[in-house]
Amino acid sequence: MDFSEYTLVSFGDSFTFGEDTIPKPEFLLREPVDTELEQEYITGCNSNSYTQFLTESLGFKDSINFGFLGASNDRSMMSLESFLRSNPKKKVFILFNFTSSSRYVQFFKIDDKNEYEVVGMNPSMISSDGKVTYPWKTNYTGVNPKTLAQNWGIFRNSMQDVFNHIKQRRALYYLLSSYDVPYLTFDGINDLDYRMVRDNPFRYVSKKAVDGTYSSFLYNDDDRYVWKEMDFFNSYHKELVDGNPLLNHLTISDLNENRNLQSYLSNLGNSHNGDVDHYISDYGIHWNIDGHMEVAILLYKFINERYN
Repeated sequence: MDFSEYTLVSFGDSFTFGEDTIPKPEFLLREPVDTELEQEYITGCNSNSYTQFLTESLGFKDSINFGFLGASNDRSMMSLESFLRSNPKKKVFILFNFTSSSRYVQFFKIDDKNEYEVVGMNPSMISSDGKVTYPWKTNYTGVNPKTLAQNWGIFRNSMQDVFNHIKQRRALYYLLSSYDVPYLTFDGINDLDYRMVRDNPFRYVSKKAVDGTYSSFLYNDDDRYVWKEMDFFNSYHKELVDGNPLLNHLTISDLNENRNLQSYLSNLGNSHNGDVDHYISDYGIHWNIDGHMEVAILLYKFINERYN
């Protein structure tokens, strides 16, 4: 594959963005933000990211970094779909970094307005003492510390995250297949695949008939079709156990049995330098420049094996 004909386009969260590879300037904490200085900061972080290092090492024509601070997989997938649909003739290689499955996009109705606001949801909105930490500038009826805590405790529980995780994986596979673009997906901080292999949570899903999902009506002797019980879940779990996902994805075995890239870098830092935080930035919780270079090396090897 001649990478020089392709633009490397990267989607993901703050790790994709390259946050904390340079000090965060004070102007970002003040309003209004100076857009010119903000762009300088974006360019500085992007230039130190694994996307840029991979662009240079594999000889891509150029790259575009769509990493977004606090992004969810919902947001990244919407951005990816819009980009591919709007640029059908552009030769691209897609990188997709799955972030925490507990993040998602929510539409809230603004008080006293016939208008809905798009909000990136994250469990960190609730602090350990039960207070809302997210600095919303508008109010939404019924949204408070109690209802937010109930949201993740009741509605967005761990099994719901598993369900949404599989839906996103499947949706991304069919989206990328429909546009027939080369790509690589991986887990930066997402560790649900690892936990599913370890715990097999589907054994705890009730077989009761709910909305026809597990209805015996579907499982009969009609030879016109095959319908396996719990197949949506079990087929994905089998892919994980076999290490053979539908997606062109960096598996746990590709990461030396680590749960995600975060864990991979921690163990690499410990084994090579005796420090699990060796690849963590001095400016925050994200990877430093050396960490991004190690991620680029890992991705480089995988892409070369699959596409050359």
